[in-house]
Amino acid sequence: MKAFKYDQTDIHQRYRRSRRLPEKTMTLWLDTVAKYVNREEIKTIIDVGCGTGRFTKGLADKFSAKVYGIDPSCKMLAIAKQTVVSPTVVFIQGLAEKIPFREGVSDMLFVSMVYHHIQNKIKAICEFKRALKTGGFLCIRTSTTNSLDCYLYLRFFPEARQIDLATLPSREEMVKSLRSNEFELEEHAIVKQEFAENLNEYFEKISLKGVSDLEKLTDDEFQEGLSRLKKYCQKQKTEEAIYEDIDLFVFRLT
Repeated sequence: MKAFKYDQTDIHQRYRRSRRLPEKTMTLWLDTVAKYVNREEIKTIIDVGCGTGRFTKGLADKFSAKVYGIDPSCKMLAIAKQTVVSPTVVFIQGLAEKIPFREGVSDMLFVSMVYHHIQNKIKAICEFKRALKTGGFLCIRTSTTNSLDCYLYLRFFPEARQIDLATLPSREEMVKSLRSNEFELEEHAIVKQEFAENLNEYFEKISLKGVSDLEKLTDDEFQEGLSRLKKYCQKQKTEEAIYEDIDLFVFRLT
């Protein structure tokens, strides 16, 4: 399947609002990563595929580290530079397959919701090894095919589900591919994150079409799915939060 080209769309204008996580969810993620990664070992982090910088400053603050956010999208980086202000954060254009740093510069790589976008995964894994110090950490936050049933919106967008089945890794595939390239799995956790406080907020986020599988749909497919989701949300009589299961893999370079 062809790579999703962020700079050929206007998704950057909707991404930050559509993918915004509640503060308690951000705290949950940073605490979870810090639970499995010794903060005393971390001085330099590369946030690979940082997008608009959702996690970049949080990583810098949590680990008291210098964080370099890299992303291939000029449009996403422009928003990151406008909205993330920190003396310990630097944003640079770059690919996972060609990380713009010297060998062994980083103590940790953070790869959030990016792995399925990487076209040449073997090349990217080789770059992960090159950029990391021996014993360095590779933290991959990703959806997997194992957890698709927990995403509410996919019930109403069957075409998006097919895209995800074709592009997302399974948990087993993820572990196998990294283990065969000198990475040992330290921890695997399934994090149940709050994505929206209620169905109204959830529908608003989905309607912004800020997820790549929805962006790949035709206008008719998207509008039909959105109509189905809207009818579902209107019928429900609950103010409960909407949760999603996201996988966190923590590998260490041997």
